[in-house]
Amino acid sequence: MPERNIVLLVDNKQRDLLAVTLIAHHLRELGVQCHLEPLESYRGALAAYRPDMIVFNHLTASHLARYSRRLADMGVLTTVLTNEGITYERDLLRFIVGSHHGDAHIDHFLCWNGEMKSAMEEINAFPGTSKDTVGIPRFDFYRRPWSRLFEEERTPGARPRVLVCTNFAFADYRDVPSAAEVFFASLKDRLPIFKNYQALIEVHYQNRLRVFPFLDELARAQKWEVIVRPHPYEKADVYRQWLEGLPERHRDGVRLDKESNITGLILNTDVQVSCETCTTAMEGWIAGKPSIELTFARHPVFFHEEHARQQPLCDRASDLVAQVEAALARPDQPDYAAGRRHHLQKWCHTPDGNSSQIVAQTIARALERKAPADWSKLRVTDLRRAGKLKLLRSIGEAYHFDPLLPLKARLFHEGYAIKDFAYRKSIKPRDVTEARAKLERGLRDFPERSGV
Repeated sequence: MPERNIVLLVDNKQRDLLAVTLIAHHLRELGVQCHLEPLESYRGALAAYRPDMIVFNHLTASHLARYSRRLADMGVLTTVLTNEGITYERDLLRFIVGSHHGDAHIDHFLCWNGEMKSAMEEINAFPGTSKDTVGIPRFDFYRRPWSRLFEEERTPGARPRVLVCTNFAFADYRDVPSAAEVFFASLKDRLPIFKNYQALIEVHYQNRLRVFPFLDELARAQKWEVIVRPHPYEKADVYRQWLEGLPERHRDGVRLDKESNITGLILNTDVQVSCETCTTAMEGWIAGKPSIELTFARHPVFFHEEHARQQPLCDRASDLVAQVEAALARPDQPDYAAGRRHHLQKWCHTPDGNSSQIVAQTIARALERKAPADWSKLRVTDLRRAGKLKLLRSIGEAYHFDPLLPLKARLFHEGYAIKDFAYRKSIKPRDVTEARAKLERGLRDFPERSGV
């Protein structure tokens, strides 16, 4: 039998690439060739690689649902492994698993947790689809041996490190209403929580204003190394302005970090501070880090009691320094240990470093039973798109490269903000090469797990 090959579509290079690279590593061990491409290249990848399967991060858009039906007609398997699967809003979880696009064809849906699977069963979503609970591949890097790729040697006697992860993903839409309209277009008429999305934008904007007194307290304490990490969808400018406005003596030891991998930041911190309900807090629990949750308006879309019960809450900026000192004194936070274990089992399924291996094994089993695709059904447009993909790869660019995009984004920011952001988060060939090299270096350092 010829070697099987699949396309793994990567949405965000900073968040998703290394996890997909680890899945690809496990698949290669099982005899499956993998091609990693940006999400926007799904049409060009079809004729370029003639894959047995394409792995999407979602099929909730109408054009993707239509395309999935065409793939099914050709005999190409479709698999969904979502970027997001932890949401305490049941309607949103149902949307993620396909409540509004039941016409998509999905052969395999890889669920982060049992809650996703039960949400699919509640709405009878895709009854013919194979549904497997696999955990969260990118969380594998919080556990040994994969965490060694990120762990740093700390200087003896160095100041403790406090990581503050902000979570105001909607705040910047306040200044770009046209981008907000595009982003919420598929949500506002389908999910009640997003019907008045302008109000949600305002809540995030106001909450972000409220975070600065907390940051001021950490800076003034001058006891720790403080790292401020904005949410990936936030611009760093507002935090940079805050930092530049601090007195010089308070800036010492405080830095803004927008670009580093969040996994490394969490693994190498001593205390993690999150802003209301945030997945990064759960990542910290997997890594064994003490956490504190800052609270603001406690809006029900952004603050969830089930999550908040698992860590100390801080409502007043004046209390934060004392709470950080308490977390450093008792980093195990024993009052929350049992609740966190239960919460992680419920929402992460298998937070023990094996999720990517489970994903690979599930895909490999599906390919064993697969019949050959009918490539006679390729169209001229497919071949043209494949040529475009190969040409742009040869010059190191992603499929949706536009040489004038940086200029357009500067001159007409509001009209091109989303396209500019989409391209900046997309993988390019060199990103894949670097991710593979990073993983291979790590495997050489701990060969006991290189063949798992």
